[in-house]
Amino acid sequence: MTPTEEASARWSRRTLLRTGALGVFGLVTGCASVPVDGPVRFESMGTHEATQTSLPVLVNGPDPSDSAQQVARGFLDAMASYQAGQPVARKYLSPAVSERWQPTRVLIYDSATLPLAEPKPGHVVIDVPKVGDLGVNGDWTSARPGQKLAIDLGMTKVDGQWRVGKPPDALVMSIYNFQREYQRYNLYFFDPEFEILVPDPIYLPIRGHVETLLVNALLRGPSKWLRPAVRSAFPDGTTLAAPSVSVERQVATVDLDPKVDGLYDPQRRYLLAQLTWTLDQIPQVKRVAVTVGRAQFSVSGVGSTTDREHWATYDPQVATAAQGAYALSGDRVVIIGANSLVPVSSLAGRKISARSIAVSVVGERGSAQPLDPDTKGSADWLATVSADGRQVMVYGSQANKPRVIWQGENILEPSWDRYSKVWLVDRNAGHARIVAVDSQQAVPVAAPGLSGNDVRALKVSREGARVAALVQRGGRTVLVVGRVERGEGVAVRGLRELPLPMTSMTDLAWSDLDRVTVVGADGQAPPRATIVSVDGYEVDPLTGPDSSAVAAAPGQPLILGGTDGALHREDKTYMWSRRGEGTCPAYPG
Repeated sequence: MTPTEEASARWSRRTLLRTGALGVFGLVTGCASVPVDGPVRFESMGTHEATQTSLPVLVNGPDPSDSAQQVARGFLDAMASYQAGQPVARKYLSPAVSERWQPTRVLIYDSATLPLAEPKPGHVVIDVPKVGDLGVNGDWTSARPGQKLAIDLGMTKVDGQWRVGKPPDALVMSIYNFQREYQRYNLYFFDPEFEILVPDPIYLPIRGHVETLLVNALLRGPSKWLRPAVRSAFPDGTTLAAPSVSVERQVATVDLDPKVDGLYDPQRRYLLAQLTWTLDQIPQVKRVAVTVGRAQFSVSGVGSTTDREHWATYDPQVATAAQGAYALSGDRVVIIGANSLVPVSSLAGRKISARSIAVSVVGERGSAQPLDPDTKGSADWLATVSADGRQVMVYGSQANKPRVIWQGENILEPSWDRYSKVWLVDRNAGHARIVAVDSQQAVPVAAPGLSGNDVRALKVSREGARVAALVQRGGRTVLVVGRVERGEGVAVRGLRELPLPMTSMTDLAWSDLDRVTVVGADGQAPPRATIVSVDGYEVDPLTGPDSSAVAAAPGQPLILGGTDGALHREDKTYMWSRRGEGTCPAYPG
């Protein structure tokens, strides 16, 4: 099993445990199965069958004697069961609105609460804690703490029978049903230089024609939040020329409209990379073929079909990234081996006094590369923050002396990006200043909502398009995620808070392309690790030792710096093993 497969299996197990717990609420509220095509508009799914057989509708329409609340309840139940175009749900609407109703979103509420209230006879409202909503393209937005889903259904009588007169412009369902029927996927777009792919998570119905839904979502472009940080190789307005994506003998054939015919060869390669990485998530798809009006879409050096290995150079995990984990043990930098802590050979004889360390994306082997005269210091691979927090030094090959790259007041643990820049948060009386330092210069990072605030930790994602940070606000720590916009300078914008049941957090790390692991606690509880998806949809507390620090990387086991002064590593059986005395665990990046 590869490291990536191990991480996937570990995540699947945690998700199943969480979903199982929420299932209790689903049984209590008695909700039906969920719709499957709502968040991606009512578009044609083509002639191919859905991935799974759809569940039957649990209601057939209102009875003449139904009360206003019974009709409203039937409307909710009908929306929670797949029907293309929602014909059964429309039976509960007044004729005046039935044909016009076009739900383009999904609103999700807390399964633990009854969703309907009738404050006075015949006046039925949806009044329930909101969990989140799904946008037109399937992107998730978490509800704010305490946010309610309040909708007046406008109950009205038609020929003496109750009907819904003011339906929302969305499907409405419980979180239990949503988790059971929707699955997470990533769309893949490029960074502004078209050097690396960036994941953009969306949620699609498992009973829809997922291949077609994925491609249509990819063609519509990135989510509103990520859009300023990424680019797509598809011309604006590109659509499928065929009704659907066909899959035969594990080859997905995507027939595009003639807009893509005018692309140059490099653009065609980027287009294929986006499609292949996006469709590779579907188990029955191993290769992708692209046609334009049924004619082959030609790309130099590529056969009639392509797979993800053709485009490994664009891997968002960074194809050249190192995988080993590092830490401080006494005054030595060590590698956290399978059975012991191994001193780093290139630092032999060096005593290092530091309160935190960070390792470049390519790790120690980068120091073995010959230096380009125009990129002095490009072999630097280790950054350390002095014990007093006032100085950052970088180390390269054994023959080179360490260099001071920054002096400040109170510097947090650094983070390297794939451009070999060291991101630093320098705090002065609780007010943060953020800079990205390389061998040539220190670039100030514009970061509204972070700069000048009480930042406690900050890490850049592996592909360099996002940051995650811990910020102290009003007596509690919050986790925020922002996008990295690169142009004339570097900026972090679009901060969004991810809901977590914690009042204090001490450390964080990117554990996957779209997940962050944080260490923290709620109240007097001991500090533990929790994994949260980058959009805030999934929150999974982990069992394990009390800890204050975490190291994580895509496809790699978690390392915790325990409050007992030891390093603990998660193994293949989801248990934790003690690896020796040490602090400041760090993966490359």
